[in-house]
Formats: sequence, C-alpha cells, structure tokens
Amino acid sequence: MENLHSRPLKFRRVEARARCRIDIRGHSQKGPENMPLFLCRWPNGDCSVVLARTKGDAIIELDQVGNAEGCPITQVRTFQIQFALTDRGDVALERFGEGTKEDVISFAYPLLESALDDAYRGDGYENYEDLPPNRRAAIARAVEQERSRLDLEETAATEPQTELGRHVKNRTDMPTILIDRLVRERATKALKTFKDRGTPS
Repeated sequence: MENLHSRPLKFRRVEARARCRIDIRGHSQKGPENMPLFLCRWPNGDCSVVLARTKGDAIIELDQVGNAEGCPITQVRTFQIQFALTDRGDVALERFGEGTKEDVISFAYPLLESALDDAYRGDGYENYEDLPPNRRAAIARAVEQERSRLDLEETAATEPQTELGRHVKNRTDMPTILIDRLVRERATKALKTFKDRGTPS
C-alpha cells in the first residue's frame, strides 16, 4: 500500500479521516449483535472470515465462496483489521490489529509459521527485504507447501438426509448442511400449502 507519510499533508489528513477499523471480540452469547466470528482455511491457502451463529451456519454463509465442508474452521475470539479508503474510491486492507495476523497464521499456516520463525531468527532481521536469498527461498517453499497441504478428497462428506438431497448433492457442490436446510424449507412450505387448501389436520 502507498506510504501515506510520503504524500502532502492535506491528503494525509483526508485519508486518515476515511480509515475504517473493524474490531470484533468473541462472545458466548448467540444474539444477533454478538454472533461468533469464524475463520475458514481453504485448500488453496486462502482464508475467509464470517459471522455466524454456529459452525454449520458459517459453512452455509461460506457457500458464497465455495463448499467449506471438510475445511478447517475455527471460532475467532479476537479479530481486528483496518481498511483505508483509496484515492480511486476503493477500500484496501491497511493493516491487522495486534495479534490478529499471528493468530491467523498459527491456525491456518503451521508450516509457514515455522518457516517464518526460522527466517527471522537471529541476525537482527525485521523486514522481508532484509532477508538473505536462502531465507526468502525457505519462506517461498513453505507458501507452496501450504497451498497444497490440504486434500479434501480424503475427507468423507456427510450424506444428505433425504433421497432428494442426495440427488442434489450428486449434481452440485453444495454443502450437505445447506441442502438439508433447503429440503426442509421446501417440505415445510409444501405442507403449509397442502393444509391451506382445506385438508383436515
């Protein structure tokens, strides 16, 4: 990201006011204002963060991205990120809050975490640009390993509860928990329509 301190003061002030910080701390309550935050680690190494009442609901919400069945998912207790409004009218990630990046790496990228610890150990290295080529190469290898470490093909997905659900599962990449919920909602709607026609209960 562009260094704000290298720009004229009047522009720095404008962008400073435009920054937005999101700070979510986990709660045990399940009300709409205090839903847990879940972190999902995808097989290709990407991560998603989503608010949901339960892990199952998180999988349903994550279906906007992909099928999260079998993916490592954990509840995040503390999570802070800061966005900056760019001159192009876009929103860009500016930085993580204290401990947030470390917690994500610890959960999602254990091989990379170990490589980073080794790369920055001793010799006073603080920035990636300061690292010698062999240490940068070690980090690059760890990144590639993380991108191929998860194999969800070996994870047996739970079968849907109904024949209709199993048919949908065979034809789509939808998670089972979402299929079962949609089938239940369809059945409930059909029963209500049946009763509304005057059929004795």
